[in-house]
Amino acid sequence: MTVTAELVSENRDLKAKLSQSESKLSQSETQRQSLEAQFEAKSEQFEKEALRFKLRAEYYEAQYESVIQSLRQAQREKFASTSERFEDENQVPLFESGLASEETEDEIEEITYVRKKPNKKPLDLSTLPTREILIPVTEEERRCECGCLKEVIRYEKSSKLNHIPAKLEVLIEKREVVACRKGCDGSVITAALPKVVLPKAKATETLLAHIIVSKVLDRNPLYHLEKKFERQYAWRIPRQTMARWMIELSDKLQPLINLMKDEVLGYDIASCDATSLQVLKEPKRHPTKKSYAYCIRGGPPDKEVTLFEYNGYSQKDYVDELFDGYKGFIHTDADPVFNKVSEQPGITLSLCNAHARRKFEQIYKSTKKKDGLAKHAMKVFQELYKIERDATERGLTTQERVELRQREIKPIMMAFKDWLDDKSDLVMPKSPIGKAIAYSRSHWDGLIVFLEDGRLRPDNNHTENEIRPFVIARKNFLFSCTMAGADALGVHFSLILTAKHHGWDPYRYYVEILKHIPLCKTIADYEALLPWNLNIPNP
Repeated sequence: MTVTAELVSENRDLKAKLSQSESKLSQSETQRQSLEAQFEAKSEQFEKEALRFKLRAEYYEAQYESVIQSLRQAQREKFASTSERFEDENQVPLFESGLASEETEDEIEEITYVRKKPNKKPLDLSTLPTREILIPVTEEERRCECGCLKEVIRYEKSSKLNHIPAKLEVLIEKREVVACRKGCDGSVITAALPKVVLPKAKATETLLAHIIVSKVLDRNPLYHLEKKFERQYAWRIPRQTMARWMIELSDKLQPLINLMKDEVLGYDIASCDATSLQVLKEPKRHPTKKSYAYCIRGGPPDKEVTLFEYNGYSQKDYVDELFDGYKGFIHTDADPVFNKVSEQPGITLSLCNAHARRKFEQIYKSTKKKDGLAKHAMKVFQELYKIERDATERGLTTQERVELRQREIKPIMMAFKDWLDDKSDLVMPKSPIGKAIAYSRSHWDGLIVFLEDGRLRPDNNHTENEIRPFVIARKNFLFSCTMAGADALGVHFSLILTAKHHGWDPYRYYVEILKHIPLCKTIADYEALLPWNLNIPNP
């Protein structure tokens, strides 16, 4: 019994210890699971915090890059060259530095090439008036040692340009007044005044043309002309008077502008761009608020037109009304003001590849990393423009240019589109390169329109070049005082630049149309004064 009782007691003690051990083990497992859950929760929290800090770091890095990019671009615009030319810096330079000082004869290669000698034409002075000046020899040199007088056997000639300052003169018009000697009633008759463009202006067509060309083409503000007339000719023409003459002349010349606009709207290829213009006195607008001057180009090849129009209010509505009824292509940039006109049936916008290129060019020029994404994009545009330049030099027809674009440029553009789609997910959307890629992707359909028609250009640079004279002149005259003055600027810029395009000297063209405008009675009369129709010898 004693042995049995001891065994039972030991068994009971073992069971109690086992139960305690199992209880402790269960508690340990519970604690382990609790700790694991806490660890996982903490790990997940840390991962979220790390991701948040990573995103914040990427955001700040993108913001930093954007600020640095803006700073470098601003420094470049102010201090550096504005050239947009792209050159691959990895290209082997023509002249290598650090060549070995010891060269053997086998390492030296003699290269010869044929270079076309520049053809420097002498000055053609045949169209200018000439005046001969005889320069005689002295009396001592005229007498020979034998005592005879030498005879002139020839002349040594040389030509020089001489400047004769312009001058003003007063034209006194004397109209005959005739009467019958017998004193018959009603016999007194005075010669009628010739019709002139501004009857009340004390200025001839030549002076009016000079003022307009000086203001528009030579970029002389009216207050400069006022001082110039007073200084050189002792004759004061107030700037307010000259401004009034320009405005009154623009009203007389408006029928020509209307006919030129008809040529633009009647052809199926046009272009449009805008630049700012400050007008001080606009109803319900502050003087410092910017308005815009639009440059519109178009018309058939033999009747190409350049128009300038001022607009101070809703830009989208203006552009929509400007091309109301137009059918065809319009070269533009991707400015939102053209969104409404693109919805008109029959109108297709051909967007400017130069604008897309410029966004990559700014990144490439202002960053220290020269082998990045921007460089690849620049090389694509470089190849595109190389093909276009070769086509122009070869004088390809419209159909030949279309075939060339489909064969060579289209594959390049399609590969570029795939590259843009691929890289768009790898860059920060708000970074400069992200914005450049997004711009090209969002306007892709408009950027490749030029592939379908050989008459279209890949960019709108030709319109920007036409705007340049206006922009340079604006830097001098700064602003227009009234809306009428802004409208007059558009009229005169339109006529002068279109006349230049058709080979006219702007001053001579203006003199002729100012003389003939008062005589116009029909549309045909006005059409005869358009630059491509004017039938007066143009020296």
